[in-house]
Amino acid sequence: MVASRSYVADLLRLAGPVALARLGIIGMGIADVIVVGQLAPDELPYQALGWAPTAVFLVAGIGLLQGVQVLAARAIGENKPEGAGVALRRGLILALIAGFFSYMLMWLGGERLFTAFGIDASLAGPSTPVMMVLALSVPLHLVYVAGTFFLEAIKKPGISTAIMWSANVLNVGLNLVWVPEHGAVGSAWATVVARVFLAGTILLCIWFLRDARLYGLRKWKADGPSYNALLGVGVAAAVSQAVEAGAFSAMTVIAGRIGADVVSAYQIILNLMAFVFMTALGVGAATAVLVSEAVGRGAPQDAARAGWTGIAINAVVMIVAAIIILVFAGPIGRAYTADVAIAGLIASLMWIAALVLHPDGAQVVIASALRARGDNWFPTFSHILAYAVIMPVLGYWLAEVQGMGVAGLLFAIFWASVASAGVLILRWWALAARPVAQAELP
Repeated sequence: MVASRSYVADLLRLAGPVALARLGIIGMGIADVIVVGQLAPDELPYQALGWAPTAVFLVAGIGLLQGVQVLAARAIGENKPEGAGVALRRGLILALIAGFFSYMLMWLGGERLFTAFGIDASLAGPSTPVMMVLALSVPLHLVYVAGTFFLEAIKKPGISTAIMWSANVLNVGLNLVWVPEHGAVGSAWATVVARVFLAGTILLCIWFLRDARLYGLRKWKADGPSYNALLGVGVAAAVSQAVEAGAFSAMTVIAGRIGADVVSAYQIILNLMAFVFMTALGVGAATAVLVSEAVGRGAPQDAARAGWTGIAINAVVMIVAAIIILVFAGPIGRAYTADVAIAGLIASLMWIAALVLHPDGAQVVIASALRARGDNWFPTFSHILAYAVIMPVLGYWLAEVQGMGVAGLLFAIFWASVASAGVLILRWWALAARPVAQAELP
């Protein structure tokens, strides 16, 4: 029996730029929150609520496109590079369709998406225009994501990373110009323009890739993953991520029911945790690429080693991030908002946020590894149990009934993440070394 090789160097080499790209995604949101928090702090609740439904549709769309990454990497492992190009082209069409329907649903829902959950009209009214502007950016961002997944699958993640951080610079500049006059709506328009740049630039870069011919990027007829195969991976991931994002948005609604200061503090802490979570997403994406390649080669031991390596590296990264958050709790709170009371509340709760990081990051890495080896729906059911059942029920009970406010919401996230990570690690342990039958693959 051939011993499985080490994947530490491979995973770090790929995870570094991938994580930077994911950090860039949330970095755009952090810049929005910080600029609004400093220059128009009274509009922070409108921005938080405006992002809530948008995030659900955006994250669901990203999940739907995960098949591009998994199946493109699998095609590389099978030595069928043109299949990666097919995965990209079909993924771009799915991105546009998903983005259009997301926008239409938000446009049709309007203010009712807030008032139906008990948000006061004084908060729902000003939040609706923010949501409507952000909705325009969803199709653009999904096009960027499809391109990013393809570039990561062919191990050229630096291109999408550079594009993302260039868009961040553009976004910050536009925020500084538009927020003082237009508040949260101005920040939302800055996001739209930055995402126009993202979508257009990544398409140009992919079109002019040196290896475009190898991947059949300009060849309209080629063998590769079907739409059914892409959706076989993507629908399960979309449901999972939509449930999770929807549950977190429900937690924002609970915060909004309590009061404006609570929703502002919760949104800021969630924003910070999401920034760290993007690193876990990067490790998870790199893990999925390496596991998918190994599955394509018919090497289950390599797939198992790649998965365990990703889980271990994520644990180290999350623990280091937790320590940094604890050390700099005060400065972080002051950086986010000029409101002294909210900044103090944020700093006092950083220890709970630090607790959440490891289990929350672990569950996404393990889920990525499971989907890469063809186990698509188990992580979805796990996420539904943890984030659609445990988290909102516990969050409501702790935050509203027990009067714990933001602390109660954060503890609910912690216990839901522990439940999800615990179930998924047992599943990975049971399946990791088992050969993957072709019938199991989408």
